[in-house]
Amino acid sequence: MPIPDSLLIKELEIIPPLVMAPMAGITHNPFRLLVEEMGGCGLFYTEMLSAAAVANESPEKSFYLQNHLKRTPLIYQLLVYDEAQVLPALEKLERCNCQGIDLNLGCTAPMIVKKGGGIALMQDFDRCKKVLQALRSHSQLPLTVKLRLGDKADWDYMEDLCKMFETEGVDAVIIHARLKGDRFKRPARWEFIRRVKETLSIPVIGNGDVVDAQSAGMMFRETGCDGVMIGRAAVKKPWIFREIACKLWPGKFSPIEKISFLEVYERYVELISTYLPEERQLGRLKEFTAYFAQNFQFGHTLWRLVQNANSVAEALNRARSFLIHQGSFVVKE
Repeated sequence: MPIPDSLLIKELEIIPPLVMAPMAGITHNPFRLLVEEMGGCGLFYTEMLSAAAVANESPEKSFYLQNHLKRTPLIYQLLVYDEAQVLPALEKLERCNCQGIDLNLGCTAPMIVKKGGGIALMQDFDRCKKVLQALRSHSQLPLTVKLRLGDKADWDYMEDLCKMFETEGVDAVIIHARLKGDRFKRPARWEFIRRVKETLSIPVIGNGDVVDAQSAGMMFRETGCDGVMIGRAAVKKPWIFREIACKLWPGKFSPIEKISFLEVYERYVELISTYLPEERQLGRLKEFTAYFAQNFQFGHTLWRLVQNANSVAEALNRARSFLIHQGSFVVKE
């Protein structure tokens, strides 16, 4: 199947059709800015936001709600337990530079599932439908849903669920092609992305095991999906979208000629120091470093250096002692 040049979610045009996945503790405002500066990402998602908490946040002050992207659209992902939580959250998001809403139907965290959110909401057909009806009736913004495959590979339920999404006005479906218990132990089940795409007339975005241009191209061709979403690999390599875009759409995206690992890390520190409250900076830096360290043969050394730091300044100095020896890399077509 051909690789599309763009993705249309309602009136929202995504060029290229590469999407940054929502990741709790990771895809905050500073990280999104870092990836946007690298280029190649057509759409961002916030980290998962509790609808109940959003209702009590100040859009002007909350670092969870801030959006400083310069040219790339941002969709806010909501964790919702019941339809009563929808309107208060949407009223706050209307005051943000919000280009769309996503309903989280894939989170497997035990505390969230126990309360009926994430994948538990996906598995409760009637309650899920009521939440979607509330979202659609109170907002005309592009509406997406992101889901896993459930506890078991039940295609009949998945088919009924996805048809309900389309009937209730969902504008795009994102399939993280793993079962609840899969974690990352086995390959993503791309065949479900293909079957959902064959079932629906609205866009379908695939998620799972895309780590480079080759795997991105394979997902497009093998599933027929309209867009590709990348999570963990983009935290390890914030330049991955630029790398993929240069190879899948040659001539439309210019390559990064030369950049050092240290420059990327220092820029991330600069961004979190600018946009996050001080008490959040070190924790977010340690989370990022756990992924970034995977670029190196002895990355565990970098991870350990930063994990044992007691301040951002100390963590940066420790990271420099490692990264100064890692040189530069080139993103080529």
